[in-house]
Amino acid sequence: MKTITSTSSMDRTNFLITLILTALLVVLFFAIPDFYPRLILFALFSVLYVVIYGHIPTSFSLTEDSLVLKAPYKKISIRLNEISAAQYLGKGNVFSMIRTFGCSGIFGHWGYFYSPRIGKVKLYARRNNHWILIHTLHKGKYIIAPDDPSFFDELQSRLLIEKVE
Repeated sequence: MKTITSTSSMDRTNFLITLILTALLVVLFFAIPDFYPRLILFALFSVLYVVIYGHIPTSFSLTEDSLVLKAPYKKISIRLNEISAAQYLGKGNVFSMIRTFGCSGIFGHWGYFYSPRIGKVKLYARRNNHWILIHTLHKGKYIIAPDDPSFFDELQSRLLIEKVE
């Protein structure tokens, strides 16, 4: 089977949130009169931005036997035979979530979240639509958000083929 790849880009909402938070940090930076607190603030938030950006996937790929989440510093591979179910959440079914570790706002959503409806989930979404909930047998639940909505259809068809074989 051919490898299918979908990019993961920020939607307008997450882009504006990132822009506003960055602008607030710049204002805060120039509002601090002393050099060393400015330096500490700059270093802290530079590291924070680099870490967050490095862990949010920029693309998702379906290979012959795996779903691959590709981020600048990290690649997560989930074997298709490890996935028990996939559900398209779209945009309307996105429920309120509590972040337990990670980031919401800068570059999208990344980290560990809790939802009363779905429980614990690892969220990797740079956009607020096309969310796909993936249930795995041993690695927990994931939510991904590819740009291409047909990525879910391709995932479903490969999961069906995997179960038949």
